[in-house]
Amino acid sequence: MQEPFLNFPTEPPQKPAGEPLPPQEETPAPPIEQPVPPVQNPLPPVQNNPVPPVQNPLPPVQNTPQNNSVPPVQNPLPPVQGTPQNNSIPPMQNPIPNWYQNQQPTMGNWQIPPQVPPAPPQKQPLTPEQKDRRTAFWLKIVAALLAALLLYCIGSDVVSYRRGGAAPAAATASDTDRDETTGSKVIIQQQDKPELDKDAENTDADGAYTVEGVASVVCPSIVEIETYGDAKGEQLSGTGSGIISSEDGYIITNAHVLTNGKSFHVIMSDETEYPATVIGKDNKTDLAVIKIEGSDFPAAVMGNSDEVVLGESVVAIGNPAGLSGSVTNGIVSGLNRQIRSDATGFDMNCIQTNAAISPGNSGGALVNMYGQVIGITSSKYVSSSYEGLGFAITINEVLPIVQDLIDNGYVADRVRVGITFISLIPEEVRQGFADEIGMKTVPDNLSGVWITEIADDCDIASTDLQVNDVIVSVQGEDVDDYDSLNAAIAGLKGGDTIEARCRRYQPDGNFEEFTIQCKLMADASGNY
Repeated sequence: MQEPFLNFPTEPPQKPAGEPLPPQEETPAPPIEQPVPPVQNPLPPVQNNPVPPVQNPLPPVQNTPQNNSVPPVQNPLPPVQGTPQNNSIPPMQNPIPNWYQNQQPTMGNWQIPPQVPPAPPQKQPLTPEQKDRRTAFWLKIVAALLAALLLYCIGSDVVSYRRGGAAPAAATASDTDRDETTGSKVIIQQQDKPELDKDAENTDADGAYTVEGVASVVCPSIVEIETYGDAKGEQLSGTGSGIISSEDGYIITNAHVLTNGKSFHVIMSDETEYPATVIGKDNKTDLAVIKIEGSDFPAAVMGNSDEVVLGESVVAIGNPAGLSGSVTNGIVSGLNRQIRSDATGFDMNCIQTNAAISPGNSGGALVNMYGQVIGITSSKYVSSSYEGLGFAITINEVLPIVQDLIDNGYVADRVRVGITFISLIPEEVRQGFADEIGMKTVPDNLSGVWITEIADDCDIASTDLQVNDVIVSVQGEDVDDYDSLNAAIAGLKGGDTIEARCRRYQPDGNFEEFTIQCKLMADASGNY
C-alpha cells in the first residue's frame, strides 16, 4: 500500500476518469527534495515540488481512530496520465477539507512543532539624533505654553492697571472690597510702587515708565471740567482739571474749580462729554468730588506719597488755559511743604515740583514714573521773581478727605464756631481795624482775631459777641489766626461747649472785655 502524500496538489478537480488528457511534453523529473517544510493551516502552495503520478484515488484509511469520522471525499482525484515531471502545480484556489489536514504528520522520530504566532517586531531604540529631535520638540511646546501664559498675565495686568485694578505690587490697606465701619464700597485704589518689567513697552532700563509711557497710561484718566454760571450750561465761568478715581465715574478736583458754578460738564480725553453733579466739596482743604453717570471709565491708580523721594522724576498732566491733555515733566524739588491755600488760608502738606503748572492745571495729577498719582496739583506762586515753583497736595492727605466726601458729602468730625474773622497780625489789617472803629491811632495792645461776620444758625449768635469785636483767647489759649484757633478747639466735637474771652474797642482806644460761652456746631457744609 502506497503511503499517503501530505502535500496535496492545489490544482482544481480534473475531468472524470477515463477521459484522456491532452498530450504533454515529457521532461525528466528532478530528485525529490526532503524534508517537507512545516505544514500551515491551510497549507501554503508548494512551488517546484514534483508530483508523483497518482494511479488511483486515495484509499480509505484502515486504522482511523474511533469516534473521529473522516469527511467524505466529494471529488477524488483521478489518476494522472503522463503528467510532466517538472511542472509546478499552481496554488489551490479552493482547498478540499480533509481530515489529514488537521493532524500533525509524523515522519520517523521527528514531528513538526506546533504552530506559534509570529512574535511582534522589536521596537528599534532611538538614535541620539532622534532623541535630540524629540527633546527639542517638547522643549518648544513647553516654551510656547510659557510664552502664552506670560502674554496673558501681562495683558491682564495692563488692562487691570489701566482700569485702576490691582497691580503687581502689594496694595495698601485701603485696597479692600468694603469699608468695615460704614459698609460702603471702597472705590479708590491705592498701591505702593510696583516692580515693572524692564523689557515692557515704554519703560527705561530700570523698569520705570518713560514720559511717553506715563502719558499713554494716565492721560485717559485726566478730564477737563467746565463750570457754568447758569443751570442750562450756557454761561461758561471757568475750567479746570479732574482725575477719574473709580470706574463708576467719581472724579477728584479742587473745590475752587467749582466756585459759583450751577452746572458742570466733564470732557474726556476722547472728547466725549458728560454732565456732572457735585458729590461734596471742602473749601477748607480745597478738595471736591463730582460724579458722571456710566461705567468702565479709565480710573487712575493712586500711589503712596510717603514713598516719594527728593529728586524723583515726575509728570504733571492737566488742562492749562483750556489746552486739554497737556503733559509737563520735572522732578520733586521739595517734600512736606506746608503751603497755605489762597482761598482759605489753610495749610496743606504739598510736594514741590519744577514741572510747569499753570491756571487750569488745578485738580490735575502729579504722577510718578510708575504711572501712579502722587498728588493733586492745586496752587502755584505766580510772580516774575519766582519760576518753577509748583505744588501738589499729597495723595495720602487727599484720599481720606475724598473718601469722606464720597461717603457723607462732607468731611466728618468737623466743627463750626460760626464766625468769620481776620487775623490782626499784619500791620495793614491792624490799621484797617482802627479805621473801621474810628480810632486815630492803632492801640499798642491790639491782638487777636477781628470778627467780620457771625452765622445766624450757630449757637454763638445768641451770645453778646458782635461784629467788629475781637476774640483774644479760646479755652484759655491765646488766638491770633486760624491755626491758633484751630489748635484751641482740636479734639472737640459738635455739641461741646467752649469759652472765649473777647474785647469791644471804642474810638478812643479803650476796650471792654467780656467772656462768652457757646456750643460748637457739627460742620457738614464743607465751608471754611
